[in-house]
Amino acid sequence: MADMQFDIPHDLGKAEARRRIEAGLPKLEAHIPGGGTVEPAWQGENRLTLSIKAMGQQITAHLEIGDTIVSGTVKIPMMLSMMAGPIGEFVKTSAERMLSKPA
Repeated sequence: MADMQFDIPHDLGKAEARRRIEAGLPKLEAHIPGGGTVEPAWQGENRLTLSIKAMGQQITAHLEIGDTIVSGTVKIPMMLSMMAGPIGEFVKTSAERMLSKPA
């Protein structure tokens, strides 16, 4: 299993960052190449786990929302390891977009 980590700086504060990410989640499924599903689960107020199912595989992403940064880890199964870079970048770019514009 491949792990990709990323950090996204922001100046929104925890509450606004969470609100924007939460508002953008329904749109995320529509952008998964080849179709797929996204199941979000919040642990407390600032930790989000995403279960992304695509191409018969499950990808897990964890986002930790801080006052000035969102830290993420994407766990990619071995069957998709050749696509680890694009998959990790897709999750990071999606989170950046959610944070960059008000929802």
